Amino acid sequence: MQAIKVLKKDHSTVRSLFDKLERAPKSSHEKRNDLFEQIRRELQLHMRAEEEIFYPVLKAFNAEGWSMVSEALKEHRDIDQLLTQISRLNPSDKNYDDKVEALFENVDHHLEEEEGEFFRFAEENCSTEQLEDLGRQIEERKKILDQQMAA
Repeated sequence: MQAIKVLKKDHSTVRSLFDKLERAPKSSHEKRNDLFEQIRRELQLHMRAEEEIFYPVLKAFNAEGWSMVSEALKEHRDIDQLLTQISRLNPSDKNYDDKVEALFENVDHHLEEEEGEFFRFAEENCSTEQLEDLGRQIEERKKILDQQMAA
């Protein structure tokens, strides 16, 4: 599967999990915490695979690619900080929902940028074969990372 399709599938999964979290009753702390942990895991796998495999290729093309990747890495750091902050809270804490909302807004903004200019840039600069190869590498890297996280 092409890299862009793999990454869009990840985006869809994360959006679906956010939707489930948003619809979960505020009083269902265990369910909300489980959903957050699923979101956290999906985002961590996705971001690591992007940073290790997809971003270096885009960054190497030209100054535009370098600039887009630099901005995306900053957004990943912001998202990672929010994930850490939320993981230290209980769903019953008063600022839990605010932090989750900030996370959703950051993630949604990042996904929109990726699905727009980022993926367009990749399609314009990568061959079909290269996108296929990157997709395979991303899927394999995510499997390895997932196994490491489970251990």
